[in-house]
Amino acid sequence: MKKVVVASILGASLFGANAGISHAADCPQSQNVQVQQVQSNADINKLIESLKEQGFDVQAQNVEQKQAPAQEKTQAAPKQEQQKTSEAPKSDAAAGQLTADEKQMVEKVNQEREKAGVKPLQVDMELTKMARVKAQDMIDNNYFDHNSPKYGSPFDMMKQFGIQYQTAGENIAGNSSVDGAHTALMNSQGHRENILKSDYTKVGIGIVDGGKYGKMFVQEFTG
Repeated sequence: MKKVVVASILGASLFGANAGISHAADCPQSQNVQVQQVQSNADINKLIESLKEQGFDVQAQNVEQKQAPAQEKTQAAPKQEQQKTSEAPKSDAAAGQLTADEKQMVEKVNQEREKAGVKPLQVDMELTKMARVKAQDMIDNNYFDHNSPKYGSPFDMMKQFGIQYQTAGENIAGNSSVDGAHTALMNSQGHRENILKSDYTKVGIGIVDGGKYGKMFVQEFTG
């Protein structure tokens, strides 16, 4: 039996949209196991000031929202400061720096978006570099997860790579071929939503040979 694994993390929005992570192994079905939620720092600060006025000694800490055991759990996602960014590289020029596998997968992603009536994504080489590092990290450290023991979450990695965004997401997959990985991702709702999300404008795809699945695939999206 050919082993296939895929996982996606859906957009963590600057202003508070939810994000979800899907995992699947040896089948196209996915199971949502994590939802990330962005909360406003302004609301937190307002609460702190209110408590201080009532005489409480308050120190700001990261707050994790607890829920009853269920299929999904929530955690605070990092807040991304909005800054001016340099002009995104033109897709044609950036695509020339991709491997044959990466170029093929970008084309497949944009073909799916075209069929869905969504604008194509521009290749961003900084996202591509990050995706390659993440793929190699998973192979080298023998794990398959959105959270790297070395780099943290995809959003932590984006910060480390100097990548600015308002909304962002990640798909990861292990497969022996581009066609196989793409089919598995499109057959899973969470991954398909990432690929077709109209809020995304840029993509970086890293594909590295190695690991028990033959190739490791990482798709990074920002908007």
